[in-house]
Amino acid sequence: MDIKWLEDYLVLCELRNFSRAAEARHITQPAFGRHIRALEAAVGQQLVDRSTHPLSLTPAGRQFRTLARNLTEQMSEGLARLQQTPRASFKPVRVAAPHSLTTPTLLDLLELVEESASAIDILRVDFAVEALTEGECDLLLSFDILSLMQPPFLNFCLGQGDFLLVGGTDEQGQPLFTPEADTLPYLRYSADSFSAKLIERQMPVPALSQLQPVFETSMCQLHKDMALRGKGVAWLPDCLIGDELSRGTLVPLNPDSLRIPYQIRLYRHEATLSPAAERLWQTLSQRLASGWQLLQPRHPPAE
Repeated sequence: MDIKWLEDYLVLCELRNFSRAAEARHITQPAFGRHIRALEAAVGQQLVDRSTHPLSLTPAGRQFRTLARNLTEQMSEGLARLQQTPRASFKPVRVAAPHSLTTPTLLDLLELVEESASAIDILRVDFAVEALTEGECDLLLSFDILSLMQPPFLNFCLGQGDFLLVGGTDEQGQPLFTPEADTLPYLRYSADSFSAKLIERQMPVPALSQLQPVFETSMCQLHKDMALRGKGVAWLPDCLIGDELSRGTLVPLNPDSLRIPYQIRLYRHEATLSPAAERLWQTLSQRLASGWQLLQPRHPPAE
């Protein structure tokens, strides 16, 4: 298998067009097509579905994309070390995370592992499985995703906490909303967001009839800002509102019953990652083995 075939394939994955990919690789389209067919023969799988416009990757092609990218990066870094010359630029470790975990949780994680990777590129993605399968990210920081908790993916738990149903307070520090109210203005997550899927799966039944949606977005930070302005109640992860809970500017309606536990997990594809991503993964794995957690529960379990 020629390393150039892998490079050709990665360009094709990006551009999804044979003529444009051939032009980008500075070779003729017939020669480029032969390279891709030779690669498919070597792999023993059809990687590209040529019947679609633009072309698409087969399931095997999506999985092989991750492997091809990691192999080319390892080859490039390995040759640079053998030649004892620094690479012009190391590709960053690409960590994807939903809005609700980009700050401050992700910042805490980056501070902890900053020596394990030369650079980290933070991506926000709506389609986690596709991002990992198609090699758009090396690692995904997210909540429990059942489809990623099985092969060909690996994961470990970094910590845990609770989504709390919270509301703002008035000038005297009194709650604007109470659980006894017949209706509560509800700041709802968009149906396709990470938070919505987790919350809908575990939302306490008594809360369902009281919540009347008045606003919808996928952005956790925007829900927090709206709640602080007294616009309604929202399910927010305690890792995002620790300061507000301490100051009393956000108040849980009922932390004993209106709470939804979550775990934060780091996911990866089981295929070998780039050297920098593997170092980051191993660093976290060693810390977890020693008993470290990124998050500790802020509230005791409800009795």
